[in-house]
Amino acid sequence: MEANQKMLDAVKWVSGTGCVIGFIIFALSFFVSDYNKDYIFTVVGIAITLSAAAIFLVGIFFVLTEEMVMNTHKGKRIEPETTKIIKMKSKAKPHTKRSTEFSN
Repeated sequence: MEANQKMLDAVKWVSGTGCVIGFIIFALSFFVSDYNKDYIFTVVGIAITLSAAAIFLVGIFFVLTEEMVMNTHKGKRIEPETTKIIKMKSKAKPHTKRSTEFSN
Protein backbone atom coordinates (compact mmCIF):
# COMPACT_ATOMS: atom_id res chain seq x y z
CA MET A 1 0.00 0.00 0.00
CA GLU A 2 2.96 2.31 0.57
CA ALA A 3 3.92 2.33 -3.12
CA ASN A 4 0.32 2.99 -4.10
CA GLN A 5 0.09 5.82 -1.59
CA LYS A 6 3.20 7.47 -3.07
CA MET A 7 1.74 7.24 -6.55
CA LEU A 8 -1.60 8.57 -5.35
CA ASP A 9 0.10 11.53 -3.64
CA ALA A 10 2.06 12.32 -6.81
CA VAL A 11 -1.07 12.18 -8.93
CA LYS A 12 -2.92 14.43 -6.48
CA TRP A 13 -0.14 17.03 -6.48
CA VAL A 14 0.28 17.08 -10.26
CA SER A 15 -3.43 17.22 -11.03
CA GLY A 16 -4.13 19.69 -8.23
CA THR A 17 -1.41 22.01 -9.48
CA GLY A 18 -2.69 21.71 -13.03
CA CYS A 19 -6.24 22.48 -11.95
CA VAL A 20 -5.15 25.55 -9.98
CA ILE A 21 -3.00 26.88 -12.84
CA GLY A 22 -5.76 26.22 -15.39
CA PHE A 23 -8.38 27.91 -13.21
CA ILE A 24 -6.13 30.95 -12.66
CA ILE A 25 -5.53 31.31 -16.40
CA PHE A 26 -9.25 30.86 -17.05
CA ALA A 27 -10.22 33.45 -14.40
CA LEU A 28 -7.61 35.99 -15.56
CA SER A 29 -8.82 35.67 -19.14
CA PHE A 30 -12.01 37.47 -18.13
CA PHE A 31 -10.25 40.36 -16.39
CA VAL A 32 -7.65 41.01 -19.11
CA SER A 33 -10.12 41.20 -21.95
CA ASP A 34 -8.08 43.59 -24.16
CA TYR A 35 -5.37 40.99 -24.64
CA ASN A 36 -7.85 38.10 -24.97
CA LYS A 37 -9.71 39.08 -28.13
CA ASP A 38 -9.75 35.58 -29.63
CA TYR A 39 -10.50 33.90 -26.27
CA ILE A 40 -7.27 31.93 -26.54
CA PHE A 41 -6.50 32.18 -22.82
CA THR A 42 -9.98 30.98 -21.94
CA VAL A 43 -9.49 27.91 -24.12
CA VAL A 44 -6.00 27.32 -22.71
CA GLY A 45 -7.28 27.59 -19.13
CA ILE A 46 -10.13 25.15 -19.78
CA ALA A 47 -7.78 22.73 -21.59
CA ILE A 48 -5.26 22.74 -18.73
CA THR A 49 -8.01 22.19 -16.15
CA LEU A 50 -9.60 19.33 -18.10
CA SER A 51 -6.27 17.65 -18.81
CA ALA A 52 -5.35 17.82 -15.11
CA ALA A 53 -8.70 16.20 -14.27
CA ALA A 54 -8.02 13.49 -16.86
CA ILE A 55 -4.56 12.87 -15.38
CA PHE A 56 -6.19 12.51 -11.96
CA LEU A 57 -8.76 10.00 -13.23
CA VAL A 58 -6.14 7.91 -15.04
CA GLY A 59 -3.89 7.95 -11.97
CA ILE A 60 -6.75 6.84 -9.72
CA PHE A 61 -7.57 4.08 -12.22
CA PHE A 62 -3.97 2.80 -12.14
CA VAL A 63 -3.82 2.87 -8.35
CA LEU A 64 -7.13 1.03 -8.00
CA THR A 65 -6.16 -1.52 -10.64
CA GLU A 66 -2.85 -2.27 -8.95
CA GLU A 67 -4.57 -2.55 -5.58
CA MET A 68 -7.11 -5.00 -6.97
CA VAL A 69 -4.40 -7.11 -8.61
CA MET A 70 -2.40 -7.28 -5.38
CA ASN A 71 -5.47 -8.35 -3.37
CA THR A 72 -6.81 -11.05 -5.71
CA HIS A 73 -4.83 -13.87 -4.12
CA LYS A 74 -6.29 -13.36 -0.66
CA GLY A 75 -9.13 -15.47 0.70
CA LYS A 76 -10.25 -19.08 0.44
CA ARG A 77 -10.36 -21.07 -2.72
CA ILE A 78 -13.84 -22.37 -3.47
CA GLU A 79 -14.02 -25.75 -5.16
CA PRO A 80 -17.24 -27.13 -6.61
CA GLU A 81 -18.86 -30.04 -4.79
CA THR A 82 -19.32 -32.09 -7.92
CA THR A 83 -17.34 -32.37 -11.10
CA LYS A 84 -20.00 -34.09 -13.16
CA ILE A 85 -20.53 -32.64 -16.59
CA ILE A 86 -23.86 -32.98 -18.34
CA LYS A 87 -23.42 -33.76 -22.02
CA MET A 88 -26.21 -32.94 -24.39
CA LYS A 89 -26.95 -35.60 -27.03
CA SER A 90 -28.12 -33.58 -29.95
CA LYS A 91 -27.03 -33.68 -33.53
CA ALA A 92 -26.54 -30.63 -35.61
CA LYS A 93 -29.06 -30.25 -38.40
CA PRO A 94 -27.54 -30.15 -41.88
CA HIS A 95 -27.89 -26.92 -43.74
CA THR A 96 -30.48 -27.10 -46.50
CA LYS A 97 -30.40 -25.06 -49.62
CA ARG A 98 -33.02 -22.38 -49.37
CA SER A 99 -35.08 -21.50 -52.34
CA THR A 100 -35.96 -17.90 -52.97
CA GLU A 101 -38.15 -16.40 -55.59
CA PHE A 102 -35.12 -14.87 -57.32
CA SER A 103 -33.15 -18.14 -57.63
CA ASN A 104 -32.93 -20.03 -60.95
